[in-house]
Amino acid sequence: MRYIFLASAMSGLVSAALVTPAQAGDTVLYGVESAWIDVADLPPATENQGSPLRLIETQTRLEDGVVTTYGDIAFALDSSEALGALNNITLDWMPDKGDLIVHRVELVRGGQVIDLIARGARFEVLRREEGLEQRILDGALTATLSVPGAQIGDVLRYSFTTTRNEQVLEKDMEHASFVIAEPTPIAAGRTILSWPVDSGVHWAATRVEDPIEDVTRDGYRFVTITLPVAEPDNIPDDAPSRFRLPPSIRATTFETYDQISEAIQPFFSTEGAIEPGGDLARKVADIAAQTNDPLQRAALATQFVQDEISYLLDGLDGGNYIPQSPAETWAARTGDCKAKSLLLLAMLRELGISAEAVLVHSRTGDAVPTLLPALGNFDHMIVRADIGGIPYWLDGTSSGLRASNMVEVPSFRYALPLRPGGTGLQEMTMRPQAIPDEIGTIRIDQSAGIDLPGIYDVTLVYSGISARNYQALALIEDNEQKENRINSVVRGVIGDNDVTDFDVAFDRDTGIATIHARGLVASPWDDAKGRFKLDVPYQKVDTFSFSVDRARPEIADLPVLVHGPIYYRRNIEWILPPEQSGNFRFLGRQDIDQVIGGTRLASTSRLEANRLTISEEVQSLEWEVPASALPEIRRETLRLKRSLPRLRAGSDVKRIWEYRGAERARLEPIAKMLDQLVEDADEDEIDALFTRFDFRYQNGDFSNALADISDVIERDASADYYMWRGLTHWELGDLEAALVDFAAGAQIDPDYMLYDSRLEALALLGRADEGVALVEEHAFLFEDPKDEAIKRSYILGFAGREEEGLDLLREELAFEPDDASLLNAMCWRAGTLDRVTTDTLSTCTRAVEEASNSASAIDSRALVYYRLGRYEEAVRDLDKALSNDPEQHISRYLRGIVKRAMGDEAGAREDIALALHAAPSTARLYSAWGLPPR
Repeated sequence: MRYIFLASAMSGLVSAALVTPAQAGDTVLYGVESAWIDVADLPPATENQGSPLRLIETQTRLEDGVVTTYGDIAFALDSSEALGALNNITLDWMPDKGDLIVHRVELVRGGQVIDLIARGARFEVLRREEGLEQRILDGALTATLSVPGAQIGDVLRYSFTTTRNEQVLEKDMEHASFVIAEPTPIAAGRTILSWPVDSGVHWAATRVEDPIEDVTRDGYRFVTITLPVAEPDNIPDDAPSRFRLPPSIRATTFETYDQISEAIQPFFSTEGAIEPGGDLARKVADIAAQTNDPLQRAALATQFVQDEISYLLDGLDGGNYIPQSPAETWAARTGDCKAKSLLLLAMLRELGISAEAVLVHSRTGDAVPTLLPALGNFDHMIVRADIGGIPYWLDGTSSGLRASNMVEVPSFRYALPLRPGGTGLQEMTMRPQAIPDEIGTIRIDQSAGIDLPGIYDVTLVYSGISARNYQALALIEDNEQKENRINSVVRGVIGDNDVTDFDVAFDRDTGIATIHARGLVASPWDDAKGRFKLDVPYQKVDTFSFSVDRARPEIADLPVLVHGPIYYRRNIEWILPPEQSGNFRFLGRQDIDQVIGGTRLASTSRLEANRLTISEEVQSLEWEVPASALPEIRRETLRLKRSLPRLRAGSDVKRIWEYRGAERARLEPIAKMLDQLVEDADEDEIDALFTRFDFRYQNGDFSNALADISDVIERDASADYYMWRGLTHWELGDLEAALVDFAAGAQIDPDYMLYDSRLEALALLGRADEGVALVEEHAFLFEDPKDEAIKRSYILGFAGREEEGLDLLREELAFEPDDASLLNAMCWRAGTLDRVTTDTLSTCTRAVEEASNSASAIDSRALVYYRLGRYEEAVRDLDKALSNDPEQHISRYLRGIVKRAMGDEAGAREDIALALHAAPSTARLYSAWGLPPR
């Protein structure tokens, strides 16, 4: 039930927004509401039926430096699911900042109100540090109550007040809370803010379009929002965060950010922070002794804070805003962003570097200038260091910073420096990164052939934060765990692959991580009717995308975030077969260097001899781009994609099944890697074994392929694997064994019951009648009568019932005279049975036309041409068929027969030998049709 989740979320929202104390206390207090609170009536059960959240009220008073928030919530326990999910009340508060006062816990049952507090129900106080996994110790207390006696049909109502007196703000106050919007099912609710008219409070709502009541009475100003407000427009995630903020209301006594800067600065004074002669002072002196370069000093100090001080947020006793001292941080070797920043600040100043602490927001920084000035607009602290007139933004909680990448600007967008006398927000202007986050070098060796697996060699070099992710990985001794992680990384670069060798290293001095992997990757070349093409994969420039929707009027003018800050460099080297280097043609632009959508995209490509090289860079230059630029960005992106490097191969490139004799040595590097993959695989894994089987089968090594597929079946006796072993037996000439496997596969998957090779094996063993019976017994498998006719006519031809089979095809053609499959079947059967006439040729030509010049139909017509003694036309057709489908080995075998009839003995021997190397079974079939090669 979706509403239960929403209701629970609202309960947590209210309790979180109501954290506010005057008299700090770690016990739950019980009492009546303050006089200023306007207690709402529970809406009648007859109103807004179907809204399980019957009431939600938040009323906040800002007065005398204290923010007091009252919450009143009522849920309908209208189902067993609701009863189970909602009858446990949980309230959080910060005891170092204020109190939690519970006013009521009631069950409304019909017209009766059951006061559970009066009956002795009390909350239990827990200290639950739920953020410990994220190294957060916030000091919050949790009060819980399992509601006694609740029944289905009750309405559970509870109300409470929390107070908050923020230590660092003295008499200043601020408040922010979400405003609940549709479609949250609320029967009644309000959000009310109030304060003395002379207290200098300012307020503003964000993305609330409904009318807001703003009145003054009895010396107080009241701002009231009726809940739920209208659902705000859906803003896409690619818009800056300032447009995606949820509905909310804020109030503050600060008029400018300057005031916040001045108020907080004293807590970040570094005077006397480093004790002379102490351990920390010696560390600073050690850094100073290493270099006089302030840039290097700043980098070493930041690296020290990042690496030597682990992260821990201690929010106890005002610690959410008040930092611990550098001495405490150094002694504990832990600290949060404030503690780390103060330590770093003290070290930098001791090193003679001008620096200051600055507040930022880590996720919605671009929205900060649009909000009322408030300390709560920030959730993170870093340090700004000014060196040589350039601001450097140093984050002690991050990792991987070195002098080489210090120029990088994190995407916080705006910072508030903490200075005596105060100052306003500073924009953190984008700067192009100095060194790449990632340098990828990819080498694909397809020198053996472009339809063979490529031997890849990938090296990935990471710097900065990206590198730190692999520091721990480099130390892992579990080789399997390391391999899985590295394989996952490499897969993200080149897709599915089989890794044979791998390594990872991390250099602490440079902060550089290096991953290296070597293995096999499937050939990415596309075969389009015998012509291979390669839209070169793995290009970083090709990953650039700007799929942005600004079609709706309400979002038409919204800017678009630029992915970043990023800087990638990639070098691709593709090794092609050396003896075929002239068969490859480069298409696309050799040189690309342009800025699209705030991103620089550069690529230099060269094809020299049998080597293609591509060098790329992708670098973000802007935080965001205006919507007005989108049309041009889309056009330029499309042009870019269409101009990326690609290759086209000639028609005579060597294929995997062409390697014979001494040429097979070219396959050895791939074969050895496959052997290693099989050896390294776990006992129950079959992927590597089947990959090696497929490789051996495709290159005509059927004996070794048989051993592999037999091992596969021992681990996984699936229908597909039985069929593959049957085909391997078929090629090796063991028809009886093939039939056993075909039958086993058909038992598992009936779709294989009438497999052509099974029927052919029966026929060649003189058991064609069994094949006929098999088709008759399983005729129910055919959904289309023409498919049954085609299959039945084929086996009838082997059984000596040629005319009966041809009649079946004629009958179906009478119903579907233009069906390509029937026309081709008629042409082929006539050719194999030597029942050819001039009318047959007409049928064959129609088959070719209706089948859009398919290789199969053209081959059938070539056989008919041969039967008619029209050899030159037969060769032309067979050349065309093989051009469309070079793997149609029966066409090459037939071409050898035709060439021999024409007196071209050398050409005949080459075609027949190659066909029988790739598919030895061809000879048996053609002999059965009276077409021996001699």
